[in-house]
Amino acid sequence: MSSSTSAVGRAGEFLASYILETFGVEVHHVSRDGADLWCKIHDSRIVAISVKTASTASKSKKTGHTYRFFTPNTVPVDYFGFVALDRQILLIRPFEEEMPRTTTIPARSFNEGNQRRTIEEMIAAC
Repeated sequence: MSSSTSAVGRAGEFLASYILETFGVEVHHVSRDGADLWCKIHDSRIVAISVKTASTASKSKKTGHTYRFFTPNTVPVDYFGFVALDRQILLIRPFEEEMPRTTTIPARSFNEGNQRRTIEEMIAAC
């Protein structure tokens, strides 16, 4: 992994932590066993999140602007956190939903309404 890729990933982790903490989630950076963050929800449940970060969207003639994330299905986590760094938006998805090795998300999906919805769904599931 290049140092610029590592820096983008680390920036995504810190942004994800900040956003989750604004929702009352206690966040700890761990970088362990594929997990980047451990989040304590409702003062009891700990969930592991693997943060995937893209600095900008790519343009495709077929699909328009999309963000692409490497999502290996061997990572033992509860959730993936997808960060669009240029938009400063975090989307949370359960690990079970992300089976392909590459996850593509339309740029239009990265908005504050979807950010709030996906985080609240994670919190409610715990």
